[in-house]
Amino acid sequence: MNSVVLIGRLTKDPEIRYIPTTGTPVAAFTLAIDRDYKNKDGSTTTDFIPVELMGKPAEFCANYITKGRPVAIQGSIRIEKYEKDDEKRTFTKVVGKNIQALDSKKGEKSEQGESPASFEAVDNDDVPF
Repeated sequence: MNSVVLIGRLTKDPEIRYIPTTGTPVAAFTLAIDRDYKNKDGSTTTDFIPVELMGKPAEFCANYITKGRPVAIQGSIRIEKYEKDDEKRTFTKVVGKNIQALDSKKGEKSEQGESPASFEAVDNDDVPF
């Protein structure tokens, strides 16, 4: 099984292109992910993972995802092999199937005029949970 879930921040705005024959959108970006341990000097190491999304998730990226936003990506790892200057090379990337923004844009309002992350607690005995 080839499945991966990553949580990190975009290093820059996604690059959007369209496949010429089908018009399918493709979004490409790099995700910065801190490792979960510290070095001897107390610093953390950051990995930079290339990610590519196609179709509706790519359209979502084009419209809502920007540099610095934390996101969760679910997809698979792909290893592409190619040859350059008579030398065989490999390139590893994540091909995402789903993307989810983990915060809301500052000042972003929902249709009701509230912040998408806000809610109001309900204290009602009629609620079954």
